[in-house]
Amino acid sequence: MINRPLCIWLLQASSCLAFSSLPSTNRAVLINSRGSSILSSSRDGDDGANPLGFIQGLFSQSSSVAAEEPKPKIPDAVVDNDYTLAAVFAVVGVSIVATNHGVGGIVGGGFITLLASLFAVQATRLRFVFDKDCFELMTLDSIGSDELKDSGDNVIVGGANRWAYTSFVNWDFYPSLEFPILVYFKETQTPQSDGDSDGQIHFFPAIANCKQLKEQFDYVDALVLKGADFSDQSI
Repeated sequence: MINRPLCIWLLQASSCLAFSSLPSTNRAVLINSRGSSILSSSRDGDDGANPLGFIQGLFSQSSSVAAEEPKPKIPDAVVDNDYTLAAVFAVVGVSIVATNHGVGGIVGGGFITLLASLFAVQATRLRFVFDKDCFELMTLDSIGSDELKDSGDNVIVGGANRWAYTSFVNWDFYPSLEFPILVYFKETQTPQSDGDSDGQIHFFPAIANCKQLKEQFDYVDALVLKGADFSDQSI
């Protein structure tokens, strides 16, 4: 006959073995080994194992490219050309010739028509330019081109057709801004013919958009009054 206490001890031992964790211990070792391999591979090469590595690389590349891009330069202000003056003179000149058949009418009307042609040519090739520190009269490199070049020396008062804003004295439009024929301004940069340094006055036919000219002149006046350093300013 089997000893009763011995049977009870055997049943308790078998119940403990039923909940043994030996297999799970081996499995845990496998999981740990896989986890360590993943961690080691991510440390060895983040790009290959990290699923977000590619996206992070894109952002880092774009940020580096953006940092390397130079700051855009503010372009010079080029005033639009205007053919209104040429058109008005052409209408007046042709009308005089058509209504006055005498010598005076033909000569007077013909002269005004020639002026209209001259204004049209100037409006086509000349540009009023405001850069960071000077006002300049420039010419197109060729008809239909957007490239500008130096217009050369002033044929009336001499010197380059380029004047620093700090030399401006005053400016105006004649007879008015609404009906401009001449653009006037005075500067102290160009010496007079007798050597006086008080500067020169200049008149240009209104072959450019005079409202844009006034806006630029007003802006320059405001900067001069503020004592701005034009070497760091852009118009």
